[in-house]
Amino acid sequence: MRRNLLGLIAALALGSASSAALAADIPPPEPVATWTGFYLGAGGGLAWADLNIDHKRCVLSHDGKSCSDHFDVIEREFEDSSDAAGVGIVQGGFDYQIGPYYVTGVGADWTFGDILGDNDHRFHDDDGFDGQFDHNNKSLVDVYFRSGFTPLPNLLVFGLAGWTFADLESNFRIKDEEDEVLFHKNDDFNANGPTFGVGLEWKFADWPLSLRAEYRFTDLDNFDNNGRFEWDCGCEHVREFRNRNDVDVDIQRVLFTLNWRFGGFGGFGPATAAAY
Repeated sequence: MRRNLLGLIAALALGSASSAALAADIPPPEPVATWTGFYLGAGGGLAWADLNIDHKRCVLSHDGKSCSDHFDVIEREFEDSSDAAGVGIVQGGFDYQIGPYYVTGVGADWTFGDILGDNDHRFHDDDGFDGQFDHNNKSLVDVYFRSGFTPLPNLLVFGLAGWTFADLESNFRIKDEEDEVLFHKNDDFNANGPTFGVGLEWKFADWPLSLRAEYRFTDLDNFDNNGRFEWDCGCEHVREFRNRNDVDVDIQRVLFTLNWRFGGFGGFGPATAAAY
């Protein structure tokens, strides 16, 4: 009986030792990239704008409220696309990976540079007036939500939707035939509107870095730069004019950023790796 018991104990000890040795020989699973975590990044790219300006001017009737029936309404429409110009961008956000293939997140960024480019518009009307428009914007602020999928553990294909805030400067002047300024209005406007985008992001395996490329389209709210001016035409009465200028601005951007990823709350393991 004692011999049987000793033999059983020896067999169990040998089996445990063999299992431990076998486990030691099995290499640990390769780490799998996770997109969960915070990130900060910076980079640059190109931006250009499509501008539409609807300009109307009329001589006011004596009540000063409506356009006079005795004079034609001057109306012009300008459409222009500025040349692509270099811009910079800084950004930050947080991503969260759900399962092996789905990533969602939020972020914010600041784009700076000559975003609207050269958009100086000049025109001459039959009534002898010369007009000039000019618009400038040096920065955009975006807040956004993005969502995408990972066809490879380190590659994210995403779509983006958000809201953009812009500070625009609108400059409009009118001169007479003697080059005298009759009307000049230079205003700053806070325009905003929706932004949509698509992009790719590659996360490096050996470094906490990712490289991101994306396209964005922003449709800013229309704004106006209106006003009135008087002109002494040598007539019986000084004529009063009303200007109405409706401005629509769409901005497009192609951006490239390098991001430092801080990791975050969890990830996924070997079972997810097997899904690829």
